[in-house]
Amino acid sequence: MLPSVESWLSASWDDYRRRFWPLMAVLAVGGLVTAFFVFLPLAPAGLAAFLGLGSPWLIWGAASAFALLAGLWFSTWAQAAAMLAAATDSGADKALREGWRLTPAFAWVLSLVLLAVCGGFAVLILPGMILSVLLFFAPFYQLGGEEKGLGAVELSFARVRPQFGAVAGRLATLALLVWVPSFIPYVGWLLSPLWAPFGIVAAARLAADLRALAPEPARPSLGPAIAALSLVFVVTSFSIAYFAARGAAAMYAAYASGEMALPAPDASTSQSLISLLRGQGSDEDVQRSLTYVIALSSAAGKAP
Repeated sequence: MLPSVESWLSASWDDYRRRFWPLMAVLAVGGLVTAFFVFLPLAPAGLAAFLGLGSPWLIWGAASAFALLAGLWFSTWAQAAAMLAAATDSGADKALREGWRLTPAFAWVLSLVLLAVCGGFAVLILPGMILSVLLFFAPFYQLGGEEKGLGAVELSFARVRPQFGAVAGRLATLALLVWVPSFIPYVGWLLSPLWAPFGIVAAARLAADLRALAPEPARPSLGPAIAALSLVFVVTSFSIAYFAARGAAAMYAAYASGEMALPAPDASTSQSLISLLRGQGSDEDVQRSLTYVIALSSAAGKAP
């Protein structure tokens, strides 16, 4: 069985105190480097647009694409390095270097987990929540060198499934513990960044406990299931985007054609509304104003 919740949290606290400064250094360096490369293209893009060296759409489109790709790559590296610093006593320098080397493999296993979980949420919320727990530790096992890609996903599934209730309860407890400091008045925003990394350390400790409990579990073949869930997620995302775009186009066309314009009040109705706003309206003013409001509601309901 897994260690008790008290033992797990106590061991996680010892790990957190021991690894606090290397972990904070990794988080700081990763965040600063990511921010630098995200904002790096803004200055040359602004200068090029000011000098008229090309189409503004092309200039800012290229700058945005660079910023997006740089943000994805360096944030993934920072996340991998932070997980290594939280799971081992290797120190900040080694975690950053090792995280950089493992970034492509880490990005792949993380993508598999996210595609499967998002596909589960697209099917129904409950499957997504269950898959979130079952596949949660795949990145830890990939970074630990046990497996790569799909193998790490299957390893997490195999180790968590027999202990699903205990693991889900621990992850819920951990989320609550990490979340609580943000509610402390005045100083919560200062404490949260210092306390939140405890969640990574405790998750790494839980991954190690599961590894010790089942070093070589019988693993299922999850390739077809993950492929199907990925397809569901992609199709759902494109469908939502397509119908949202069609709806926006229909709304714009209706607005441009005047179909969405609401009828203006006539002179007598306007006078009745003004009288009511001044508190001087008669029963006839109330009736006329009410009729106009109902007409507005009907017109808005018929708008495309």
